Amino acid sequence: MKNRSVHKERELSDYFARPYLPATDPVAFDDIEKAADRVLEETGIRFQDDPETIDQLRQIGAIVDGDIVRLEGAVLRRIIRENAPSSFRLRARNPDRDTIIGGSGPAVFAPIYGAPDVLLESGERVKGGRDIYRRLVSIAHESAGLTNTGHMVCVMDDVSEPGRPLEMLLAHLTCSDKPFMGSIASPEIATEYIDLTAAALRRPPQTGACNLLHLVNCTPPLTYWENPLKCLRSIALAGEATMISSYMMMGATSPATIAGSLVQGYAEVLAGLALTQLWQPGAPVVMGILGWPFDMRSMQPNFGDPASQLVQLYSSELARRLGIPSRGDGAVTSAKVDDAQAGGEGARVLAASVASGAGFILHSAGWLEQGRCVSVGKFHRDATAIAETYLRTSVESEPPSALDVAIEAEIRERLLKIPKIA
Repeated sequence: MKNRSVHKERELSDYFARPYLPATDPVAFDDIEKAADRVLEETGIRFQDDPETIDQLRQIGAIVDGDIVRLEGAVLRRIIRENAPSSFRLRARNPDRDTIIGGSGPAVFAPIYGAPDVLLESGERVKGGRDIYRRLVSIAHESAGLTNTGHMVCVMDDVSEPGRPLEMLLAHLTCSDKPFMGSIASPEIATEYIDLTAAALRRPPQTGACNLLHLVNCTPPLTYWENPLKCLRSIALAGEATMISSYMMMGATSPATIAGSLVQGYAEVLAGLALTQLWQPGAPVVMGILGWPFDMRSMQPNFGDPASQLVQLYSSELARRLGIPSRGDGAVTSAKVDDAQAGGEGARVLAASVASGAGFILHSAGWLEQGRCVSVGKFHRDATAIAETYLRTSVESEPPSALDVAIEAEIRERLLKIPKIA
């Protein structure tokens, strides 16, 4: 059929090769691991307001002092290497659109995550809303370059905060049948998302596969907050995937140097990754260490700085040493409009993520102004560039298959019970 999913039109070998940049100096990575081990053992990680997590870590020999937990890096690496899968299938409502995260296949590209504002094609800047959100998901579905429709592509300012997770879920299920990401608004909502998505996919459990990928961030420096920890536990116990990320501002929330930030970020994500395997051995995971130099004049991160690209190249190699997939950032930029700065910075960051061998690349399309704004025009252009440059195709996806009416009715009924925005 002419407009089949891009992943079924060719054999995997027909896609771009994955010539990731391998480690040229293994001793440097040994040094990073040793330094991270020292951070874990001497400084420790703060796990706030979650005694259950602390008790679990105590069982593997951690030393606990209040909410500070000191860990052995070698033990954490062993737990990850022995249990976490090197790749996994992220499933879609349409099985032809399933994607493999990790391994030697093409990266999975997902759009911007979390923007409060939207720049329309007319040049007007508005707050995000339900209708704009649905339009962006539809664009992501149609685009050959975006193989995952993401999550929170903009904030729904016209929907009450309690209702936003279900409205986003409804948008991803009705405007697309590609894979998408889960919610971590709360452990209860994460579980609700997981259950409703499983019902919508109507596919039996499958070894090595899951239905949702959830973004769980630690809070640099060296802290995990209560909600991410409880969400991580709920997601892992359900057998769904978690992307554990450290998103550092170099010189502000991490050391100013590349090496120092890698050491801190690696210590942070090791703890989260090991926790998933303690809760549920074999739960799919993705590792992300992202570092952006912090500009002390603007008091904002400098997206596009070459230092971040070196952090990306090293972090993906650290993930390979653990035997798990890695995360990259896409066309991110500090530019306020889609100009030469936006194109140059975004292209360099995206190229570094692809070259690093990252298995899942977030913020691939639409990002502007340190992530505070999603540009509809840039969303289109980024997705087209990815398709033509990295996936070597321009074939748009056919319209999504209809969502089961009973599932749609169930989600809408739950939404009716949630108070509307004031």
